Parts: sequence; C-alpha cells; structure tokens
Amino acid sequence: MFLFRPTVTTSDARTASQKEAMRNFWRWLLINYGRKHRITPVNITNAERTDSPNPERSSSPATTNNTDEQDEHDDLTSFRSLDDVTQANSADITDLEEKLFMARLNDNETNDIWDTDSSLDSPIDCFGFPNIGQTCYMNASLQSLLTLEDFIGGISRMEKVWSSVPEAQLMRSLMDVRDVHSSIYAQVKIPLMEFFKDVVSAQAPAFWDTLQKDAHEFLTAVLEQIRGLAPLLQEAAVFMGTHYTCPVEDHLVITMENTRTCKSCGAQSVRQEEFTNLSLDLIPGGSVEEMLQEYLKETEVEFRCDCGENTSSCRSSLLTLPQVLILQLKRFRYSPFFELEKADDPVLLIRDLLVSSTQDGGCYSLISAISHFGSTEMGHYISEGIHPDNNPDEPDDLWLTYNDSMVFETSGNLVCEQQERGAYILFYKRIV
Repeated sequence: MFLFRPTVTTSDARTASQKEAMRNFWRWLLINYGRKHRITPVNITNAERTDSPNPERSSSPATTNNTDEQDEHDDLTSFRSLDDVTQANSADITDLEEKLFMARLNDNETNDIWDTDSSLDSPIDCFGFPNIGQTCYMNASLQSLLTLEDFIGGISRMEKVWSSVPEAQLMRSLMDVRDVHSSIYAQVKIPLMEFFKDVVSAQAPAFWDTLQKDAHEFLTAVLEQIRGLAPLLQEAAVFMGTHYTCPVEDHLVITMENTRTCKSCGAQSVRQEEFTNLSLDLIPGGSVEEMLQEYLKETEVEFRCDCGENTSSCRSSLLTLPQVLILQLKRFRYSPFFELEKADDPVLLIRDLLVSSTQDGGCYSLISAISHFGSTEMGHYISEGIHPDNNPDEPDDLWLTYNDSMVFETSGNLVCEQQERGAYILFYKRIV
C-alpha cells in the first residue's frame, strides 16, 4: 500500500510535526496543481435539507449530522492568503482542504498559476463527494464508476435479485451512493459513503483505517467483490425463478490468452486468464496505444521444456473485448535501490483507441480518468469524466472534474492535455 499523505487523527492526538506536514502538503498541492475555478459552498439549513436515500433499499445508518454551514462559509472568507491558512489549527482534514482552496482562489498575488485556456469556468453545486478522512482514493474511484452508465444500469436491473440477499450489501450501498450523487447536501452523503467504505473493508481490511490508499487497489477490490457475489446471486435467482447477470463480467471483464512456445521443439501451452483491468508499463512520451501494444508483445521467459530447452517465447493476446476497458498506467515502481518512487513522465492521452482481439476488433472512446498528484509519501486523487447529463446523441465534450466535494466543468480535450503527467487509471468505453 502507498502512503500518499500524513495520517490524520484527532486534534488531541496530533503532534506538531503532523500538523506542519499536513499544512505543507496542502500548500504544495495548491501551488503545483491548482486551477482557477471559484466554488462557492452551499449554505444549508435544516429546513432545506430534503434529500434522502431510498428508504426501501438503504442498509446504512438512517440518521445524519445536523450542521449549519453558514459559520463555515464565514470562516472561509476570512482567509486571504496561504500564510493565513497554513497557520490555521483545523482538526478536520476536509475543512482545512476547502479553506486552503478558497484562500488560494483569493490570493491575487499568485493567480497567474491558475490561468488556463479553458472558458468552462462554471461551478457545480452537486455531484461532489465529501472527504471523510483521506478518502480521495475512494471518491475518485466512485466518481469514475458512476460515469459507467451501462455498468451501473446493469447493477440496477438486477436489484430484484441482490436486494433479497443479505450478503449483497456492497450492491445496496453502491446504489445508495448513486441515488444521492446529485444531492448538494454533504450531510446526506457522508453516512452512505462511510457505510460503503465499511462494506468494502469487511472483505478488504487494508481499507479500514484512515490512511491514504491506492485508488487502483481500491477499485480492483470493489470490482472483484461484486464479481465474487455472482455465484450466490445466481443461485438466489434460480430459486426466485429468474436469472442474474454479473455486471462486472458483462461489462468489464477482459479475457486474455497466453501462449508459451518452446524455442527448440515448438511445443505450445495455452492458458486463458480473466482481468477487470490491465496494468501497462509507462512509456515516457508514448501513447496509450503504444503502451497497450507493449503489453501484448512477445517476450522471452525461462521455462524448461520436456525436450531440455530452457527458453520459451510467451505471447499474450486479447481473446474477448469488454464494453469498458480499464487501463492502469504503472506510475509507481521500485528503483534499483528498492525504494518506491513515482514516475511523473508525460504520456500521450488519446481520446479514441483501436483495440484488436483474436475474435474481432473494437473502437473505444475515453470517458473518464483518475489522476494522481504528488509523490509516494503524500498526494491526492481526482476523477474526471463525461458530464452525467451529457447527451450521447449530441456530444459536446462537456466533462466534470471531481475533486472530492468540489466539482467544476472541463472538457475531454483539456483532460488529455492537462493530465499527461498525472493520469493513473483510464476508462475507455466501446463505441463500435
């Protein structure tokens, strides 16, 4: 697991060095990876709080915290420079993060760092997910998953089956989060997100704590857990006189065929494997298509054949293509001295990707991306994806950037231009 940010505990338990490390991190993040977008917090009163999760399906706590955000908004306006904020003694990481962003937006001396060529400068009051304790990895993963409309729709269509199986809490909690995605009220979202994290952590204990985690590992854990429920849900479906189709297998699974050939006698061994995503070696300056080709190229392996030869060739090919192709760019690696390091090398992000398989070929279009900023010691995840209200019949290239609770408009072209050094997980949807 990667530790991207310092551990956040209660204010009483924090040491002075922990506070200083956290302040320095957010200072560094804002200076290096900011954007010029004004996000005005929404003032919430108890009378206005009308959103609620589906009461029939929700399996998470039904109560929410009643808070008044007017005082918080007033506090934000009192910060006018980074120096003011770095001296703040905030006990809440999300509160400190938003104060830093607001202060950075009001810092006239360094606003030139935020300048971009984008004319899409409209803040969005909904769709954000609050950070509940170094959970940017979870927030980014959820945002990208919710961008996969056919995948989410596949889960929804199977509700009759999984709603009747107590063990399928992951499906229920994910749909609960989906139901409040468009809410502007953090109080509605927080308990549902906490419950979702608890459900995932029950099968993947590494995510129990409040340390920063790897978004790729979390995303893979979620997909494998959904897939692992398939046998139980298929059995329940038969009992109910219906059927169950696993949305992961239906939309995301890739079937690989690996062929090993002896260099001497030509004896072959063929093995098939299934993956929910592919991890590609980073090629500095290379395109996503080149990295995928590198992944599939023939390699030499040490293997002792019955004929006595010790060397064989191994070639991988795509046997079947998924509806959504998820690609991880391997930015984290070990140096020759066995030290974990991050590669910030730029790559060429392409909107359209041609992929061949042994059965057919497909054309894919980029619909979402998870990016990481920072180092192996501390950093931050964001997700960017096609706008939920985007009409596929009239594509206008309207995307959203999801930075925890802060959401603003962007475009697919800007994402490809700006995330060349940060892109970590790419989501391509098959269009042909």
